[in-house]
Amino acid sequence: MSPTRREFIKTVGAAIASTQIPPETAAMSAEPAPIAAPSPAPPQAGGKRKVIYDQDNSGPFGTDILGTLMMLQAGNIDLLGITMVTGDAWMKQEMAYTLRLLELMGRTEIPVYPGAEFPMLNTKEEWLLRLQLYGGHRLDPWLGAFNKNNGGPDEIKPLPAPYDRFADLKGQQDHAARFIVKTVRENPGQVTIYAGGPLTNVALAIALAPDIVPLVPEIVVMGTGFHVFTNAFNIFFDPEAGRKVLRAAWPKLTIVTVDLAEELHESDEIAPGRRMVDEIARRAVSPISDLFQRYAVEPLQQNPGRKLFRMADEMIAAQIIDPSIFTKSEQMYVDICTTPGPRYGDSMFWAKDWEGTADAGRSRVTASDSRVFVNPRQFYLGPPPSAGLVNVLLEADHDRFKKLFVDLMTKPLKK
Repeated sequence: MSPTRREFIKTVGAAIASTQIPPETAAMSAEPAPIAAPSPAPPQAGGKRKVIYDQDNSGPFGTDILGTLMMLQAGNIDLLGITMVTGDAWMKQEMAYTLRLLELMGRTEIPVYPGAEFPMLNTKEEWLLRLQLYGGHRLDPWLGAFNKNNGGPDEIKPLPAPYDRFADLKGQQDHAARFIVKTVRENPGQVTIYAGGPLTNVALAIALAPDIVPLVPEIVVMGTGFHVFTNAFNIFFDPEAGRKVLRAAWPKLTIVTVDLAEELHESDEIAPGRRMVDEIARRAVSPISDLFQRYAVEPLQQNPGRKLFRMADEMIAAQIIDPSIFTKSEQMYVDICTTPGPRYGDSMFWAKDWEGTADAGRSRVTASDSRVFVNPRQFYLGPPPSAGLVNVLLEADHDRFKKLFVDLMTKPLKK
């Protein structure tokens, strides 16, 4: 029997018991020594940027995998570890794809850590009920691990070509959140966090150790949106985690919105008559060439008018590898709606100087804002006191982005 709306709303206030971290070791449970706020990070050896890569690699292709390949191929990136979080797929399935991809790329030295299998509060049953109660949104029917046809968290499906089999490489035993805490503390002011999936792992890390927040020079997040839709997957999958992470006082939090990501797609041309995926399939080496041929070139040959997915996670990679590709950004306040109802998981933005806007406190909510401000009698009162002040990327040099992407995909494999 389906739960009633009243029963559903009551469940939203459930405890965070759905996300469990295995008991930590004695070494990790010790209280950390006080750490002073870091000075600006010194240049790292070889000019490389240390990165923790937090991702929901659903595989076999798509924005998750392509963002991973960019980070693996970039010569100026020191990938300290990959942390997996349930999102586009269940975490154990993502682990299977990621471990095998590392074997195919010859990068078995990179440790992979299992992370959160469930959001902090959100559940598959609640999301499917929301669709019944309030209707859908632009992302339907995509709900990632919560899709109706997905199995449970312990189901691991066989890997298709060119993966072909499960990896011999094994994941680490420790939880992703503790790896994040340990690594940031050991490298204060030096570790950038790439957050390409739901923000559950990062939220758990800063709940375990709030002291790491000022030690991270930049965290780059994919999610939120202005116009295309405000209810973006990486946030609505775990809104409570998104709100916690976006409200934290990071030295710099950069957001790639859905609006910006929609400007570029995997099927775009790099030059008239030359699609990026065709160039990569022709010029790259295996396994990259195999992936592009099977999952991009051949589908486009079967359906020439098809548009492949937006390059969201690839943009996070570009911001870390070469931030000069982004030509305009703006500091804005952001918060996430965690109120039960049709706007659960929506992102809300305010200009940094919102108080200087004419009639900012008296202007009535417009029709275009009705997705977030449900009651038309509400007034703009500005961001909540705890809303995060973040760096929002607004414009990118499309040609330079495409060149970076194709160059990374077609260079010899980085060993």
